[in-house]
Amino acid sequence: MTTQEIIPIIGSGPAGTASAMNLLRYGFQPLIIERDSFPRFHIGESLTTECVDALNRLGLQAQLAALSAPGKKGVRIFSRHPENSFYVGAGDAWQVERARFDSMMLDTAVERGAHHLQGSARKLVFEDGHWRVDVETADGSTRQIASRFVIDASGQQRFSQRQGLIGPLQEGRYARQIAFFSQFEGVTRELSDAWDTLIFHRDMHEWCWMIPLSEQVTSIGLVLPVETWKQDKQSVDEFLDTRLAEFSAPLALRLSSARRVGPVRTVSNYSYRIEPYASRGLFCVGDSHRFIDPIFSFGVEFAVVEAEYVGKAIQACSGLDTAAWSAHIDNYLRITTEAQNVIDDMLQYFWAYPWGFANMAHVRFREEFLEIFAGRLYESGEGEGLRRMRDTLANDRDSDRRQSASPH
Repeated sequence: MTTQEIIPIIGSGPAGTASAMNLLRYGFQPLIIERDSFPRFHIGESLTTECVDALNRLGLQAQLAALSAPGKKGVRIFSRHPENSFYVGAGDAWQVERARFDSMMLDTAVERGAHHLQGSARKLVFEDGHWRVDVETADGSTRQIASRFVIDASGQQRFSQRQGLIGPLQEGRYARQIAFFSQFEGVTRELSDAWDTLIFHRDMHEWCWMIPLSEQVTSIGLVLPVETWKQDKQSVDEFLDTRLAEFSAPLALRLSSARRVGPVRTVSNYSYRIEPYASRGLFCVGDSHRFIDPIFSFGVEFAVVEAEYVGKAIQACSGLDTAAWSAHIDNYLRITTEAQNVIDDMLQYFWAYPWGFANMAHVRFREEFLEIFAGRLYESGEGEGLRRMRDTLANDRDSDRRQSASPH
């Protein structure tokens, strides 16, 4: 390896820019390929403590402080009724306006030495031991970049999977959902709300988020089965406004004086996983290989912490023959998959047993779940509370199989 080996990164969201900053620390030359201009709107505004720690490990303390983002200590979860709520601490983290946060990440990566190419990756092929990325640049010309390594940080565009280069797309548990979201002013914050994430859940897989971005602006979204939306004849604006107003008493209390100040946006069928998602020096990071229902706000953490592990994997592989890469690729896959499985299993248990979850996370295993909600997911082992949740889910699956196999 030369100290300036070029490594293309497809996508300049947090997964791509954090990957670039990690690669720079190892002496590589990251080339970030991004078609969009920044700043751009994005959701996923709630960070975890471990996400902030990973950003701090990149030396971003000053840049994060300059955002003047609200501090987040945890998550409060409500049912339909105001008196039925519970709180899960999550340490010290922030709520960020993603347009500003993502721009800060890209600007910092470029300031530190990453190259930024505005254009669209059109094709990725493996030939003669190298990857070749064909890029259509902003001026309409075509550029080809060859490298032993490529990072796919394309998010829900899933560039590598659409190119047929990694495993098949598998529908996630929450694939048939649709989210409606916008920004609001005049939201009432109860004293106990502080600057925390508020989650309001109702029927199975129906929930709302409320994330304060500043004194004035709050991000609010509604998630429900896509069939519910298909049966309705309202516009997306009318649908969101109507459904939020009637969703639950604790949500209505906070929206009594609120007004929407941004367009209503939607995203549907967003839950998926792809396995495997790394091979022959191609690594997927963040949403480019998996997206879980975002109710507990781990998306940015998955992107930023996986970027650390992909940097370590590429550094380890760079001095070896390709025949020896598999152990480091497998290690990347194992660690990152196990971390995401924690949240997937926890969320499955939450929807099956919401008040059993409250007892486990808020009372019986409070310290364990404080660590989980803080994002201590990587190489952390399985605690007793998580094991009990998984045992219950396994028993449920066994019971379902026995029932389906029994004669009627």
